[in-house]
Amino acid sequence: MNDAGEVLKILEASYKMGGRGIELVPGGKITEAAKIMKERHEDFIITGSTFPGSDPKIDELADLDSKIIFAHGMVADKMDNRLINLLEEISSLGIIPGVALHNPVKTMNFIMENELNVKAILVPFNANGLYMGNKEELEKLVDENKQYSFIGMKTLAAGKLPPQKAYDYIKKHNIRAVTIGMVSVEEAKESTQIALNTLQ
Repeated sequence: MNDAGEVLKILEASYKMGGRGIELVPGGKITEAAKIMKERHEDFIITGSTFPGSDPKIDELADLDSKIIFAHGMVADKMDNRLINLLEEISSLGIIPGVALHNPVKTMNFIMENELNVKAILVPFNANGLYMGNKEELEKLVDENKQYSFIGMKTLAAGKLPPQKAYDYIKKHNIRAVTIGMVSVEEAKESTQIALNTLQ
């Protein structure tokens, strides 16, 4: 996705079907397209994950008026002071602090045991259990912890699940929103419509 115009077509197609936002890692053409969407549509919401390198690009995400900033999974899963400091920095900007999880069960337990300043959690969640680790344990953690807003990612199991099956599964759990990977206008239309029809 090295063409902002092509990314913009996908975002516009999703928007027309009812999709009202994007979750991104700052950098490149996706950021450029998201800025244009924000200028065109006042109800378009940006959420972002920090960059996993030495510069987390929090300022860039704040400049995009990100409503939630998630500490990237590569940082969150280390469960160290860098994660705690990132969450405090995000919160100090008046932005909702969140974490993205790549090792979800272990990192979720660390968050809860240490009462970290986390409001939203971006978690891999799909009917196939892909990237979820212990699927049953993660389902239980998500469903029993209403104090967090869970956003499902990898919901189509890296393209292995048809959207209807994917979102029939999601609606049974404590998932507030979903992110959907899209690489074409057709995918954007189909996935957005099915997700909204199933989950609303």
